[in-house]
Amino acid sequence: MSVQLFEPDHEGEVHPLTFAALTAVLLAAAIAQVSVVARVPLPGGHPDLVLLLLATAALLEGPIAGALLGFVVGLFGDLLSTHVLGRSALVCCLLGYLVGLLADATERSVAIALVVVSGAVAGATIANVAVAGLLSDGAAGTPGQAFQRALVAALYAALLTPFLFPAMAAGVRRTRRARRS
Repeated sequence: MSVQLFEPDHEGEVHPLTFAALTAVLLAAAIAQVSVVARVPLPGGHPDLVLLLLATAALLEGPIAGALLGFVVGLFGDLLSTHVLGRSALVCCLLGYLVGLLADATERSVAIALVVVSGAVAGATIANVAVAGLLSDGAAGTPGQAFQRALVAALYAALLTPFLFPAMAAGVRRTRRARRS
């Protein structure tokens, strides 16, 4: 059964109200990630709310807004962290752009959106480790650890996406209605 879940932004424009709302959500998620989620003892690790919400926002708004949101939240994450400045900004910018390119393909299926978001979170987790390794950052770890982190992040994303995706889609629809009136 095919249902219209959301309507991706086909115009390629970045609308200020929607961009500001999504930026606020992503920055709040980054703060919650560092201050709350990272401290909760969960089996296997913890979910990456920032990557999950960024992938969702990119699906809803398209590649241009996804890349801009990724850069902003990635740079904010870099400022909160002690690693090389720009590492998270690069990974998040690429994640936002690449997931945004898939917005048209996922607009009618919950399952495809779930797979795209989970895969994007896993891919971004591995990309973050790869960039850390290229920059000789000590946080790279072993390939086995990177794979385990990516798998855990993808599983948590698969569990959380059915709850967070509709909430973000409703918020984006609300800002679009405000934008049209």
